[in-house]
Amino acid sequence: MKIPRFKINIPKISVPSMPKFRLPAFKLPKFKWWIRFKRSIKAALDFIVPYAIGLGNGILYTLTFLTVISGTFILTITLINPENLIWSIAPLQTPVYIVTYSSLMGYLAYFQEYYWESVGISLGSILFGYIIWIRSLKALYEGVKATPRAILYSPITFYNGLKNFRDWLFAKIEYLNGESEKWRRFFTVMKSPYSLLRSLGLNPQMAIAVLGIGSTTAVGVGVAEIVEVRSFENGSAGIYAAPSEYPDEELEKEMAWRKDNPSDNTLRIVMGNTSVELISITDVSVGTAYIGSALPSGKTEAILIEGKSGQDARLEIGELIFERNTCKTLTLSDINAHKIVIENNISDGHSIAQTIGTQRDLRISGGNTMAKKLTTSAGTYDRIWLDTGVLTSTNAKINKLNLSNIVSTGGSCILRKANIGLLTIRFNSTGYDQNFATKEFTVASSTVASIWEVNNNTEVLLTEPTAQ
Repeated sequence: MKIPRFKINIPKISVPSMPKFRLPAFKLPKFKWWIRFKRSIKAALDFIVPYAIGLGNGILYTLTFLTVISGTFILTITLINPENLIWSIAPLQTPVYIVTYSSLMGYLAYFQEYYWESVGISLGSILFGYIIWIRSLKALYEGVKATPRAILYSPITFYNGLKNFRDWLFAKIEYLNGESEKWRRFFTVMKSPYSLLRSLGLNPQMAIAVLGIGSTTAVGVGVAEIVEVRSFENGSAGIYAAPSEYPDEELEKEMAWRKDNPSDNTLRIVMGNTSVELISITDVSVGTAYIGSALPSGKTEAILIEGKSGQDARLEIGELIFERNTCKTLTLSDINAHKIVIENNISDGHSIAQTIGTQRDLRISGGNTMAKKLTTSAGTYDRIWLDTGVLTSTNAKINKLNLSNIVSTGGSCILRKANIGLLTIRFNSTGYDQNFATKEFTVASSTVASIWEVNNNTEVLLTEPTAQ
């Protein structure tokens, strides 16, 4: 049975459309000053940013250089402890100050005292200098990964670099050979005046005439450079371990004398266990007696003859002659002598205490081991210092000590801590302030002798001589 179909037609209903409204059109205003400002900022940034990046890279390069170099330097001196190198290069003179040998050794001792700390800090400094350039861990990984290949090909790379260096070197050698040939020809011409004059266009007769005039009017000048070895006889300043004729490098190193005081001009004699027949210092100027001179820093004595300061070791001198010398002040103390002769001296006030003692007469013998002499004459020093120093803990012995014709100014002359057979003080000039109340020539009561001869000593108003 078929079901009937029904068709229903639904009528269409039209809806009226809404009316369209068009808004009025208008343009937004353009702010030209804002556009110009943005353009200026962009131009400024385009100009500044590359320079800022370059400046930043420069700072990083500098920081890397300083950290790596300082770390490497500290690590090196910590590991090798370069005492001898420091001795050879000290002092380091800068335009501002002088780095002395003692201060450098202090720094070195500090690094050695804190050995492992110095090693760790230096390694950390080197590592930090390279870490600041790690911008990407991936790039670091790629670099590490490429290292084996670089090592594998390193012989080839090295060969190519060596070949390039060879070609560069041979090119320079060929250039220098060419220049050398030119210079050889030049000097060949120059060493022949006749050829030179002919090359300048003179005829043979005129060239010969010029050479003839030159030969009759020329003055020959010879220049000879004499290099003298530092020695006592040559009047060289230094620290001498008597009886050595030459300065003792170990003593100068130990006392840091010339290293800490490169301008120091002291003549120092350090007595040891070897007795000396004669030490003679004559015809010299000391202290401020010559132009441009000065006493060493912290020192007040121009001439100091003494046993070891603060120790039992004394000087034993058979005969000490101190004559024709000029001193600002002259002081004798803690001296045991058999005979003291003080005569014909002038001073700007003197005080001579004649204390009687029981010292026997004294002369020094040393047999085959006795040194013959140390003599010097005609020199200039900022100070003369003779003592027992650090070389002996017993008395140091000199058979005869002669100090004659010495002009010293700016500092005192002191003789002390000595046992003497015969002490002669004569024909000396002592004083500086033209005041008799201040006693410039003093023999202290601690100076004793079995025999005293004090004659013809005169007080005269004196001033120090001028520097010459």
